[in-house]
Amino acid sequence: MAELSSSSAGGLAPASRTRTPWRERLAPWAFRAPLIFMVLFFAIPMAATVVFSVFERTMFWMEPGFTLFSYENFFFSARLTNFLNSMKYSLISVAICFVFGFPIAVFVRKSIPQVAQHRVVLLFILPFMVSEIIRVFALRPVLQRNGLVNTTLMDLGIIDEPITALLYTHTGVVIGEVLSFLPFIVFSGFLAMEAVPKFIFEVCDDLGVGPWRRFKDVILPLAAPGIFAGSVFIFVNGLGVALLPNILGGAGAVNAGLIATQAITALDFPLAMAVSAIMMATLMTLLWIGHKLFDLTKILTPLS
Repeated sequence: MAELSSSSAGGLAPASRTRTPWRERLAPWAFRAPLIFMVLFFAIPMAATVVFSVFERTMFWMEPGFTLFSYENFFFSARLTNFLNSMKYSLISVAICFVFGFPIAVFVRKSIPQVAQHRVVLLFILPFMVSEIIRVFALRPVLQRNGLVNTTLMDLGIIDEPITALLYTHTGVVIGEVLSFLPFIVFSGFLAMEAVPKFIFEVCDDLGVGPWRRFKDVILPLAAPGIFAGSVFIFVNGLGVALLPNILGGAGAVNAGLIATQAITALDFPLAMAVSAIMMATLMTLLWIGHKLFDLTKILTPLS
């Protein structure tokens, strides 16, 4: 029996010796693989975008060189006006998303039992299960001249004539952005509100603090990093998603994504790269400002 045990132990020992080093060698790659993926498919393409933006345009592609003509073509043309206009309307979308979305995050955190909070928030993923182009296109029968909104308002006697500003205008694009990106402010707001202990609401109730003062002096400062992060996501998507102005906007509703798309269609790839580089610079600047003001790492840090 002792021999059997010793032989079994002697037979298992080599297998364990060969298995352990294999696992030890593989374990570090579980952490290196995401880093390699991000370098290959995120960092390098971003750097290549900046490099390509100063290349010289050819008839069908571009060739190595150094010219700022694409940036000049952007900043000294109507494209800059369209870009600034799209920034303005994206800010309007951010404000509307905050007004509609953040109270949902506060309500879920304050009033829903903790075991069900994540399930309730996950309900906001449901719209993303439908293709974005279908979701956006489905707004046209609702917003058009004889659509659901105008018909309902006229039947109720609120308006006498259809409102034509709901579609093929900046207003239509803003409506589409709000419906498409509202979950971002709900998610980020809820993450920030998770760092707010529930007893703070009870303390405010005991002290008789009104809703406005509670929001302004307690909730808003604590949730500021999450609100800012969600706002940046909405703002950047409003600038970059060409689908919304294509389907819901008119001739004047142009954002940076549509400018880049039009440049690619015209085979002006350096211009498209320059627009993308400007958008990346805008995003990085916003995140840097937000981190300096609110310390965005606090989003995932619970209060002690």
